[in-house]
Amino acid sequence: MTTVELYYSDTCQNCHQLRALLMEVLPKNMKFKEINISYREGQRCAAELNIMSVPTVAIDGEVVFVGRVSREDILKEISSRK
Repeated sequence: MTTVELYYSDTCQNCHQLRALLMEVLPKNMKFKEINISYREGQRCAAELNIMSVPTVAIDGEVVFVGRVSREDILKEISSRK
């Protein structure tokens, strides 16, 4: 099963917008995981992937988007993973 991870911060407006978009477009057969970098565990996970800014989206452990991203780009990336 494909896993999509959103690295985010509570204070990041772009993070909340991207979360809403991902929740809207991700198919049911993909696992969605949110990692809050405001906490130690989230910081540790982000460090493992060398994530330096949020929002960041990783799919199956590979960083694919950093910052704002369009619906079209997300859909294109998802369709290439099916």
